[in-house]
Formats: sequence, structure tokens, C-alpha cells
Amino acid sequence: MKTKAIVTLIAAALLAVPASAKTDVPGKIEQLKENAANSKLNLKQYEENLRIVESNLQENSRAIKALERQKQSLDKQKLETAKGKSGVDVVKKQLEGHLAAETRQLEAEKRQIAELQKALETLLENQKKREANIAEYQAKMTTVETEMASWSERNHSIVELEQAIREKEKEALADRKAFAEKKVVYEGEVAKWKKQSRVSERQYENFSKLKE
Repeated sequence: MKTKAIVTLIAAALLAVPASAKTDVPGKIEQLKENAANSKLNLKQYEENLRIVESNLQENSRAIKALERQKQSLDKQKLETAKGKSGVDVVKKQLEGHLAAETRQLEAEKRQIAELQKALETLLENQKKREANIAEYQAKMTTVETEMASWSERNHSIVELEQAIREKEKEALADRKAFAEKKVVYEGEVAKWKKQSRVSERQYENFSKLKE
């Protein structure tokens, strides 16, 4: 707010003439004339100053109203800012919650990754052992297959030998049966001829006795 300057007043020198003094009419008139001129000048200056003061008051009132409007606008902005800050605080808390949750999840996943890496290392070690075992078993399998081939040959020979033995056993059983049958026949013949021999001997003995 710009205030207009007030014009400086010119003091009017009013001469006080004592009643007992001799009157200087021309001087008094001149003095009165000067006083009147000064009074008019002072009036004009006071009127100008009054106008300036009134103008300044109007400017001041407008300035105060403008300041009040600015203050109201500022209060409104402060209220909106407070509401905005409240909303920002809510968003901040939400973001902090999300951040904490993501951080916890990240740490949990890091632990899972570490466990998986450890498990993977164990599996890789086991894989090496399995591969070594497989190589060893394959080598043993080759040896076993060689032995199996040899066994197969021996087994084939054994089978052939068993077949030959069965054939010979069959022949031997047939021979035994034939021999058993012949034995029965021969035992019958032996018994018959034994009897016949005794009969013949008795006949011979009897005949010999008769001859004597």
C-alpha cells in the first residue's frame, strides 16, 4: 500500500498587538493581510492533506480487505493443505506398509533362494555320486554280462550234459527193467533146473545103487 505524502503546513505568524500599544494601522493591515493569505494557504494545505488522508484511508481499507481475502485464501489453503497432508500421511502409511511387506517377502525369498541353492548344491553333489555309482555299476555290469555269457555257455553245456545224462539214465532204467525181467526168468529157470538137478542126482544115485 502506497501512502500519499502530506503537505507541510506554513505557520501563520499572527501578531498579538497589546491594547496599550500605539496602533500601527498600515502595519497591522499588512500583517492581517499576510495572516489572511497564510490562513488561506494553510486551509488549502489542510484540505489537500485531508484529501490525501482520506485517499490513504480508502487505499488502506482496500489493502486491509485484500489482506483479509488473502488471509482467508491462505486459511483455506492451509485447511486444504492439512487435508492434503492427512491424505499424504495415509498414502505414506500405506506405502510404508507395502514397503515393509515387500521387504519381509524379499527377505523370505532370499532365505528360500539360499535354501534352494544349498539344496541344489546337495543335489549336484548327489548327482556326481550317482554318476560315479552308475559308471561303477556299468563297469560291473560289463563284467557281469561277460560272466553271464560265460555262464550261459557253461549252462548250455550243463543242459546238454543233463540231457545226455537223462538219456543215459533212461537207457539204464530200460536196461534195469530188462535185466529185472530177465532176472525173474532166470530165477525161474534156476529154480526149475535146481529142482531138476536134484531129481536127476537122486535118479542117478538110485540107479547106481541098483547096478551094484
